Amino acid sequence: MTNRALDWRAAWDGLSGTVRQGRPSARALAILDSRHLVRTLFLSSAVRCGIITHLRSGRSVAELARLTGSRRPDRLRAWLQVGVDVGELRRRGDRYRVAGRRARALAAGDTLLVAHYRSILEYQVGPYAELGTMIRELDSGRDDLDRYAEDIAQVSLAALPFITSMLRRTLVELRPARVLDVGCGSGSYTRVVLESDPSVRVDGVDLAEDVIAAARRELVERGYGTRIELHVGDIREWLQRSDIRFDLVMLLNNIYYFESARRQEVYRELGNSLADRGQLLVVSMTTPGSIAAAHLDFMLRCQAGTASLPEVDVLRTDLLSAGFEIIEEQRLVPAEPLVGVRATLRT
Repeated sequence: MTNRALDWRAAWDGLSGTVRQGRPSARALAILDSRHLVRTLFLSSAVRCGIITHLRSGRSVAELARLTGSRRPDRLRAWLQVGVDVGELRRRGDRYRVAGRRARALAAGDTLLVAHYRSILEYQVGPYAELGTMIRELDSGRDDLDRYAEDIAQVSLAALPFITSMLRRTLVELRPARVLDVGCGSGSYTRVVLESDPSVRVDGVDLAEDVIAAARRELVERGYGTRIELHVGDIREWLQRSDIRFDLVMLLNNIYYFESARRQEVYRELGNSLADRGQLLVVSMTTPGSIAAAHLDFMLRCQAGTASLPEVDVLRTDLLSAGFEIIEEQRLVPAEPLVGVRATLRT
């Protein structure tokens, strides 16, 4: 009993000292932040090194060391203990397995979550870690958009259900025969269009050759090979070589890759590719409006080039200045400034 009383007194003295020395509420929040950070770092590292899939069933440290080629089982055991203490792993004896909801989803291969957690260590942390260089050096742009194109494409699919809702409604109303998917990426929205009508044809253009190749394979496997043409290249250069007229042009979650000063010109060039009464569908995260939007805008501005999120008023003004009439404008996610705009050329 004496030792227990002394422990409580020591804890109380320590707490009182903390209150006197600093800002207790700020320190308490910092502790909570650090716990969230440790969980994120644990899950990100589990995905990055591929160990998460081995933890779907109970594994001993020795088994995990053999599977991962670890020559430092002491470090491996310490890392596993982190997972236990943040609630993502369960330990029974010397065996560990996934327990938390995030870890279970990652071990099961949730594509979006895997890409999300892998991206944190691979490129989301970078601009913050190098902030001094990012804000001082003119030529300090990063190459994350090229190096991690596939992960970025997967992470962007978080917006898929919200954008798909507006896209399907547009397809029902417009009934397009020919569609252009600008920055088609993994082909997710191309697939939505192809599923809407057995006769519709889609051209997709994207800069990432590997992403295009993967999208082409998947769409061909699904039986859409005769109705798609996927091209690698810059959309503006491709449009100069093409004489196709489209009933619908989709610019979904990628206008921010174009230099802000030239977006009106991009809209004009896309407008020139529209058939009579054709429509342009633009969807983009905008700024300001949320933590996610601010984070994405900062990440984009730290890349080589001139990428940045548009302000919603500027997006609207650019379309009007490029000769478009706005048919519909919708905020697609209640808590995020993800905006969808349908427009047609003024007559």
